[in-house]
Amino acid sequence: MLTSEQRQKLTDEAKRRGIDPAELIAAAESSPAEGGKPAKASAPAKTDRPLYMYHLPFVTVNEVRTTWLGLEPIAGGEANAAKYAAEQVGSSASAKPEPPTE
Repeated sequence: MLTSEQRQKLTDEAKRRGIDPAELIAAAESSPAEGGKPAKASAPAKTDRPLYMYHLPFVTVNEVRTTWLGLEPIAGGEANAAKYAAEQVGSSASAKPEPPTE
């Protein structure tokens, strides 16, 4: 269960990002984590709930793997899923294109 302070922070973040605060709060409340730690899964339990990009700042890599993908947890999976995803992006996006030659 979320505290009123956590609900307010989620509402503020949802408004900042232009998403529905109620949907974000519902997703956070249905999270399998308790006490700020990811739930230990003996076997992956895939869910039919959709995973949206705005969920990533609020879940860990292992929560995404076990809850949405039905995969086993990995070492280092306690990392924030949004930061982990950003680290996995290739460096080609930041490379400047070569000017055309004549």
